[in-house]
Amino acid sequence: MGSLRSPSTSTTPLHSTLTSKPSTVVLRSKTATMATSLQDGARVDPDQLFTKYTIAEVREKQIQLSADAEAKQEELRVMVGERYRELLQSSTVIISLASSAKRVHDALDEIRDAIQSQRSPPVRNRISNITKEDSHLRTLQALCAHIKLLLDAPEQLWRLIEREKYFQAAWLFLLARVVHRALIRDDAQDEESWLNQGVDVLEQFPLIQRQWESVSHFRTQIIHRATLSLRATEKSYEDICATLLTLHILESRPLTDTLTIYLSQRTKTLNVLLSKGSEISGKSVHNGQPAETHTSGTSKHLHTKDEVKRSVQSLLAVISDTLNISREIFAASSAKPLATQVLEYMQEESPSTLAQTLPARFLVNTQAILAMLPSSTYLSLLPQNIKSYKPFVDLSSSSNLCTERLEEKLGDWFTQSTANVRDALRRAFSSLQNVVGVWRVRSALQKWISRCGLNHDERSVLSRLVDEATGERTTGIWKSALAHAKEVFVEQLKIVRPEEVEEFSPLHSIYCPLPVPAHPPPGSGPSSFEASFQVLKARLARQLQGRTPRLQEVLSLLEDTAVAVQRDLSRISGKEEQSQLVEDVVTSYRPEAENLCSEIINILAESVDRLMKDLDLVSGAKCLVFYGRLALELSTSSFPSNIGCAHATQTNFRQGTTSLFTQVMERWKDHTTSSEIARYTAGTIALQSRITATASVGPSLLTLECLHSLSSSLYALGLVHHPLPFSDVGFETITKFSTSFVDAVDDGVFLDHDQALFDLYFLRRVVLKWGRGSEVLLDEAITRIESQLHSPGKSHHDLDHSASEMLSRIQMLITPLLPVSACPAKDSGDKLAALLSHGVPTVDTTFVPAVNLAQPSSRFPLLLVDKR
Repeated sequence: MGSLRSPSTSTTPLHSTLTSKPSTVVLRSKTATMATSLQDGARVDPDQLFTKYTIAEVREKQIQLSADAEAKQEELRVMVGERYRELLQSSTVIISLASSAKRVHDALDEIRDAIQSQRSPPVRNRISNITKEDSHLRTLQALCAHIKLLLDAPEQLWRLIEREKYFQAAWLFLLARVVHRALIRDDAQDEESWLNQGVDVLEQFPLIQRQWESVSHFRTQIIHRATLSLRATEKSYEDICATLLTLHILESRPLTDTLTIYLSQRTKTLNVLLSKGSEISGKSVHNGQPAETHTSGTSKHLHTKDEVKRSVQSLLAVISDTLNISREIFAASSAKPLATQVLEYMQEESPSTLAQTLPARFLVNTQAILAMLPSSTYLSLLPQNIKSYKPFVDLSSSSNLCTERLEEKLGDWFTQSTANVRDALRRAFSSLQNVVGVWRVRSALQKWISRCGLNHDERSVLSRLVDEATGERTTGIWKSALAHAKEVFVEQLKIVRPEEVEEFSPLHSIYCPLPVPAHPPPGSGPSSFEASFQVLKARLARQLQGRTPRLQEVLSLLEDTAVAVQRDLSRISGKEEQSQLVEDVVTSYRPEAENLCSEIINILAESVDRLMKDLDLVSGAKCLVFYGRLALELSTSSFPSNIGCAHATQTNFRQGTTSLFTQVMERWKDHTTSSEIARYTAGTIALQSRITATASVGPSLLTLECLHSLSSSLYALGLVHHPLPFSDVGFETITKFSTSFVDAVDDGVFLDHDQALFDLYFLRRVVLKWGRGSEVLLDEAITRIESQLHSPGKSHHDLDHSASEMLSRIQMLITPLLPVSACPAKDSGDKLAALLSHGVPTVDTTFVPAVNLAQPSSRFPLLLVDKR
């Protein structure tokens, strides 16, 4: 600090000169730079400081350093004031330690001098002193051994309890109790009592009573911990036997009561597992969905079959282990029960063959117990009656547990336990997602039951429990699938709209190209190509069936469910030992399947009836055709057989759907024919007022248009893939149309009588192709028209020949209204005869087109045909 002040006072002129500079910004920047450079403190040179910085900057640094110095001095004063007392106390302790060390050093010197100054007594005096003090010394040594055992017992008891060696702990406790009784014995008439030997134990050693109080509470600890250990599931039968014998010798309970305690604790173990197993139940999913629905992801509420198997197996293991261990301990079939052997060994005076057959953990005696204690050599001074101590066991009453009584108690416990487990098995199986998983778990559990060691009757009971849970879960999965299919089916029918219903035309179904499946990525195995091929194959099969996407969507809900049920049934029906269970499952499930078939028919019938009441001319007809086609597909589908219905139910289902299809077709035929007759009537009335009478050369264009429209409507039904219904509907449609046409002609709806005759003859020729005798009504109408002619026209033969020739020319336009000919005509070339099955038109006659067409251009063959 002095070095900083002297320069400041000696440079006053320089200071006055420098302070006249007005540049405060430069001053501040230099001050900051100087403060940064002066952070090192001790390395600052005053000469360099005055060389680099101005007087103002140096004065500012002087003020800063003065403040820092005062702060440090204040901090030093506070520290000295706070630590002064501690310094004084430390100095006092150091002085005390020095004086204590000096006293110890002096005492050691005195001891050394005293030892060196002593002399050995004569041999004769030493022998006499030993003889006098020998008996009293032995008494004190024995007393010390007794007290040492009491002192060491608590720690060793805790150690044995922690290691779950309750049998050894009980033996040590009983030994400690015997030692305590030996210490407090005050019988004056007993020569070996401590009072007669000059020792008042209770008066001179109060520690004994306090130590026994600390040891006595171990009895309840051992009993409590041993009882709780019976709940453990991983214990061996030797551990359980040792624990039960612990309760037997500590509480003096008969073996019957110990068995009751064991069974009650195992019941609590089972209840704990049952409470945990109740969390295994999860949401079940319907098995009737497609495979990708199930494998796309696993819900967190669901459990795998391995988890279910482990949970159920743990429950059954508690039951089987309890019964097997109880029989092994109390009623062994090959030799004496283990409990009886151990009790007999405890009472034997000399070693026998039991020591060779018993497990090592049961070869316990007092000598072994004493050897476990620390410094056990001092315990050899104990009296012989204590070293040879054995807990008292009344063999006549302890082994009084006959086989009949044992089996009765085990049977009652087994019945109660299986009743509690039944619901747990159902809950566990309810979390499984599919039938295959349920039966795999069932197979694994049955194998485990066959090896569990129980007798035949008990294994049969457990097997029935597993089979009941398996059957109920299988039936539940299938019932859930049926309920889901029914619910979705009803929803799909509710949302059917006319604009969503596609026509069943071959152009919309058969000839629509399918999307090409994506090529598998490079390196894919053969299974990838196989999967793509199967998908394309299934699409082609559906397309060849003539089903529209909307129809396939509705039918797949039912058919996929039925296929899934049938697939599950085929998988679980492979083994012969499962045949009875499978039959019982199918029997309990079949009513649900048959009920679903009945409900499907009722749902379709209600939908059709509702649509018939509010039938619109266009949209209603489309929906009605959709329902009819749905009924027809169900009548020929394998759904009722795959779903598991009986043969009679399958027949009733097919008859019901067929009847429903017939009802729809009747309504459709009435609607279609009435629409065409109405169009014919309107067109005829319009032409009557505009066209003058001309010579008729064939059926009218209105009649041909109506027939062609009927043919197109029949194609739109999509019945081409069902030959028999298609043929019947075509015949009934042309018959109904002919009847309505005759009624219209009788009402005078025709251009002239000649044209009416041509139309009637043509319809007669079409109806005659069916060969079912339905032309009578047309013959009567022809007779009536011919009778009304003022001048006879062409003969009957000429009109019929003209109708036949016209039919051969336009047969391709009205193919659905004509029967399928089994043998084509042979009066023309083979190619034409094969194509035109209802006659080949003659070539040498003048061609009269059915419809006026424009002349085709020369480029017409080069134009592409739009198949839309």
